Amino acid sequence: MNVPRSGHSVFVANGEVTVAGGHTSGFVLTPTAEYFKEGEWHLLHTVYTHDGGISIEMKSGKVLLAGGFKDNLGIGQSFEVELYNPATHQFMGFGCLDQKRASGAAMELDSGRVVIAGNWYADDAIEVFDGKTTFSHARNVSQSRSLPHIFRTSDGDAMILAGYDNHGSHIDTIVIDRFYGDPFTNELFDNWKPLQYDLAQHSDDSFIGDESKGECRYLMPVENKEGQLAIVDVRDTIFTPLPTICSVPTESQWGRIKYITPVYVDRQHQRGYVVGFDETNRLYALSIDYAKTPAPLVLYYTDPLPEAGMRTIPVLTTEGNLMLTGGIGTEPNSNFSPLASVWLLRFNDMDSSATGGFNKWMWSICALLLLTILIACLLWCRKPKELPVSEEPAVSAPAKGNARLMQRICELMENQHIYLQQGLKVSDIASALGTNSRYISDCIRAERGCSLTKFVNEFRVEHAKRLMIEHPEKKMSAVAMESGFSNDKALARCFKELTDLTPTEWKTQSMSTPKQ
Repeated sequence: MNVPRSGHSVFVANGEVTVAGGHTSGFVLTPTAEYFKEGEWHLLHTVYTHDGGISIEMKSGKVLLAGGFKDNLGIGQSFEVELYNPATHQFMGFGCLDQKRASGAAMELDSGRVVIAGNWYADDAIEVFDGKTTFSHARNVSQSRSLPHIFRTSDGDAMILAGYDNHGSHIDTIVIDRFYGDPFTNELFDNWKPLQYDLAQHSDDSFIGDESKGECRYLMPVENKEGQLAIVDVRDTIFTPLPTICSVPTESQWGRIKYITPVYVDRQHQRGYVVGFDETNRLYALSIDYAKTPAPLVLYYTDPLPEAGMRTIPVLTTEGNLMLTGGIGTEPNSNFSPLASVWLLRFNDMDSSATGGFNKWMWSICALLLLTILIACLLWCRKPKELPVSEEPAVSAPAKGNARLMQRICELMENQHIYLQQGLKVSDIASALGTNSRYISDCIRAERGCSLTKFVNEFRVEHAKRLMIEHPEKKMSAVAMESGFSNDKALARCFKELTDLTPTEWKTQSMSTPKQ
């Protein structure tokens, strides 16, 4: 880029990757923007600075830029608002926020109104932009937040939530505010918290719904106390862990991976990406094929990139690749020396005639040799949540060989813990054993006298028992999800059916029984 910058906004408008605002060398606010076209960055001047500000591309095609830090060094908050017209590459100041903000977020509703929330070291509230000139207070918030998620719902409402408050501290009990409806909580957030970001984010970057059907659906990364990452499927007010073929990798051969971004969704290829880094200056991109159940995971990584910022801000290009712009390094006081470097994480082929010299300009990408770690289908991996087992209709199968097949099924359960696989179907077991699905169902019925669902649930209940003994501090909802049940009610129902006791009764008896 022409200007080193961090704390800036980045978006694709009129097909052009554009960066706006932020601070530059010396931790000084910069009233500039740049757009990438025909292999070059073209410098523009903004009306205001918007370091840590809000940006949102609206249905009109124009981009709303609002708020940010008022002074150099990331101090204070501002009221300042402007519109960017990508067709003319012009900025126009036109009004001010209802309250000064930094580290906020915005979401445009179907009505054309824009919901705004979030703040940094100042009071938070929900306000609304009428889509024309006016910003006004909408309602108070249940808890103040920084860089919140704002998700649309199919009934025209919006939800606001975050894992960190307006001082950057953990929120212990997460309350989800709504623009119209009443606040509510969700038990998933007893154990998982939305991932912390240190960069501007647009919730619509994570949209996987169907606009034509009015279906609102998003992906959101969450993290537990042990540092394990998971992906949550957000459908209206329902939050469900996305079934993945194994746990999200948080370690590589070079050390721990720190994920720092929302999910950037390539809807054309039905794939999402979360970006992270490690202490060796390698960048990582976790790829999630979210349309498949369970979703396959692929982890991409680079060679060490000392010139890449660890708070670099990604954007998904029109080709479905991730462009990472600016940011700061890992050294102390890096905010005083932001970077001008731009990197491309290239997942999809591009037509060189359409990119106008893009590859030539990005000569440094030759050093960015993306390697892949194909996350193996490790069926023994523990999952954040399991879907109910589904069965195919059983038909007669040869009785001969049932004993041997039953032994192989049990070995698969006991050695590879396949009963923890999300969305487990009889076809998954058949595929793992190289046999016919109908043989599996009939074998279990013939040898064990029960359905596949009951057979699998027996293993899940035993797994739950082990968890309750080894980790008595775990909440029953966590035990349920980590044992393959959809929730604690499903666990209780199956547990009672198999043991004549509730999980709590069994745990109490087991803990009070003297060990031999």
